[in-house]
Amino acid sequence: MNETFTEQRRHVRKRLDCTAFVFDTITGEKLGRMFDISKEGFMLLTTRELSAQQQLNLTMELPNTISGQHNIELSAECVWCQPSSFSEDFGAGFRVKDISEQDNVALQYFIRDF
Repeated sequence: MNETFTEQRRHVRKRLDCTAFVFDTITGEKLGRMFDISKEGFMLLTTRELSAQQQLNLTMELPNTISGQHNIELSAECVWCQPSSFSEDFGAGFRVKDISEQDNVALQYFIRDF
């Protein structure tokens, strides 16, 4: 049986060719690594199940310095979380809620280059 899924993204997500780890900015806990990304959101592979509608302050560790930055900080809402179909991890989809102009510029370069 085929499941019907309605695509709600306005921007195509780009699968990353590098490893970018994501940390909880408040606790410093490594949540996982980014799998794909767009201007408005990203998918994170994580070892723990996250709650939908949970809003987190996150720090993305960049693989290289971009616009003089090593990290990007943002606030994002977990939209969904489910067991991964290709690993032991969970996949979690996030929508970017708040990001500074400087971090947003670095994020756009990151999306373009990686």
